[in-house]
Amino acid sequence: MTENQPKPENEVISIWGAGCAGLSLARALAPHLASGRISAKAAIYGALTPAIEHSHIWGFWQTAWLAEAVQLSRKSWQYWQIITPFGRVTQKSERFAYHGLESAVWLKDCLKQAEGQLAFKQGAPEPGAGAGDGDGDGDGDGDGQRLGLGLVLDSRTPDVPENSLLQHFKGWEIKTDKAVFDANILTLMDFRCDQSRGIHFIYLLPFSENTALVESTFFSEQTEDSTFYEQAIQTYLKDIYQIEDFQILREEAGCIPMNFLSPRDPSLLAIGANGGCVRASSGYAFAFIQKQVQQIARHLAEGQKITQVPVPHRAVDRWLDRVFLAVLKAHPEAAPDIFLRMAKALSGDELAKFMSGLADLSIYAKLILAMPKQIFIAQIIPAFKRSKIKRD
Repeated sequence: MTENQPKPENEVISIWGAGCAGLSLARALAPHLASGRISAKAAIYGALTPAIEHSHIWGFWQTAWLAEAVQLSRKSWQYWQIITPFGRVTQKSERFAYHGLESAVWLKDCLKQAEGQLAFKQGAPEPGAGAGDGDGDGDGDGDGQRLGLGLVLDSRTPDVPENSLLQHFKGWEIKTDKAVFDANILTLMDFRCDQSRGIHFIYLLPFSENTALVESTFFSEQTEDSTFYEQAIQTYLKDIYQIEDFQILREEAGCIPMNFLSPRDPSLLAIGANGGCVRASSGYAFAFIQKQVQQIARHLAEGQKITQVPVPHRAVDRWLDRVFLAVLKAHPEAAPDIFLRMAKALSGDELAKFMSGLADLSIYAKLILAMPKQIFIAQIIPAFKRSKIKRD
């Protein structure tokens, strides 16, 4: 074999994108590469994601496959609440606590764990076949085998169907002079805010009695100007907590498609958001990314050839998510009531299991019985109409 000849597939693993999925996969592969259970050479391509310096919070419920993330999380909560103008439900789970993890902490630790086991290459794997940062900035396409890159795992930005619901948000981590927050209870959703532009709620993670992340979050098809989110946060803090003076420690913002996403390049093995890890009905992705990359690493360590990347969502969850999204699009005004019904129907353990893809038949039955039947039945057929892919 000459230097210019492509190496056999089992000798090279190429990860495209150095964002959450790419770096998490590098982390999962590292111990197997170190032990020799995986004998391949491995490289990760692309500029490091900005999330490694400009940190934001990833939320997840504690599960067996997230033990390392649990150890690194900033704070956990056994209590959480969902609030509307017409009611409040507070839930508790000791087994499935909710965790807030700083992206910078996780990603830097991924780099530390993978150091010496994978080659990190800032550029594209080949001219004209670029790899992004894993969070959506990559360009170029190409078949990994044609490029002689062995097993290619692609975490670049996926295609997004037209007219998708978006989960878009802006948040401030604030510090107040006085104790105003209950640090033991997080607010998953508080709908006591302006609903004139779509499904809108406040997400609040209290890190202490005077420090919290407060986010204005929407489920809608159009994003808003930055000032709208900021005004919503200010109004909420004034109306609910009677505070107007506070220090902004940092801010974060984002936009997550709430849909079933198509891979950037169908000829490659897609991972992360590109590989179906975003939960369409909620936007949660971190936990499912970890589940997927750990499965890939385990299969490679067992000597299995990867011909298809595992999708971390069960068929029943994807089916229910399609109907749920169709209802939210058709009846956004019903969202506060729907989420409150969901919280009333389930215990804390059950909600955490459902959100983590671990629901059983009893949980599904409780949810179905709790929902307003007419609007859900009416959306079953529309839910499965295919959407066109939106191209940039």
